[in-house]
Amino acid sequence: YVIMDCLPIGCVSSPIFGKFVSALSFRESSIALYTMTWSPDRHPLRRSCTQQHLSFYFFFSLSLSLSSSSSTMSGLEESPSVAEGSSFGMAMPVLLIVLLVFVFLTFGQKFTKSIMKSARSRGNAVLLFGQCGAGKTALFFRLRDKAEVQTVSSLKQSRDKFEVEDLPGLGPLDIVDCPGHQRMKGKSASLIPDARCIVYMIDSEDKLRLKDVAEHLYELMTNQDVLDLHTPILLAMNKTESATARTEKFILDEIDREIEIMRNSRGATLEGQDQADSYLGIDGQKFKIMEHAPCPVSTCRISVKKGTLEPLFDFLKQQFGA
Repeated sequence: YVIMDCLPIGCVSSPIFGKFVSALSFRESSIALYTMTWSPDRHPLRRSCTQQHLSFYFFFSLSLSLSSSSSTMSGLEESPSVAEGSSFGMAMPVLLIVLLVFVFLTFGQKFTKSIMKSARSRGNAVLLFGQCGAGKTALFFRLRDKAEVQTVSSLKQSRDKFEVEDLPGLGPLDIVDCPGHQRMKGKSASLIPDARCIVYMIDSEDKLRLKDVAEHLYELMTNQDVLDLHTPILLAMNKTESATARTEKFILDEIDREIEIMRNSRGATLEGQDQADSYLGIDGQKFKIMEHAPCPVSTCRISVKKGTLEPLFDFLKQQFGA
């Protein structure tokens, strides 16, 4: 007989307080109540599924309940005698059923999710993401009209399907200019399932905005649709024509540093999840976006103002198979 004090077997995403698994075993006219305790802060979130911890403690608890040892173990409580030794054989079918259910919940869910992920495919849209003033709208009109336009920050999304003159043979591209305002991030994220790729515009001149860039990239790289679809992201560092533009190495180092800070602070609040999808990188190593990103990430330096977009064109050719 198995009692889960807090939550159903296999559900490890909820916070767990105090007792974790209790097992009742009829043995030699006694009922032994075994209690295992598990504290999330003793097991920092890693990239492995936390159900591995559940599996260990569950089977260990069952092994304790089946143990023939009558000695009292440290930290375990024993209840009064109520049954005879023949009860042990009666309990075996129940324990077998419990084990089969547990195995199904542990591995069956993963198998089902993997099938669903493999059945999904990316869309055909090109999403232009980035902070306000990074050059998203200017790039949109440069691609569509091959002209430089003066733009201002807007809360309005621009979407159009057109052929890019510098990309012959690709056909019409569905390009979406997503506003960079904080209020619009949720709406923009809903477009990710429709995306073939994401072009993330970065203002190479604006060092202060790199913290916001890192925060948005963190959200994108822990987005379930990005993880499932393995959506490629291009970090397009714009305004390289300016004398004050930062180098690619400087920008990447700043992004890595800011994400590392967020990774440590947010990871400490993630007590236990079915998957470690909300945690970036490898535990014990400093985060490097070019090495540890859960989706393909590439970089390039462009100038929308000067029309220097060849690295961007190469990226789009790669994504659309030209």
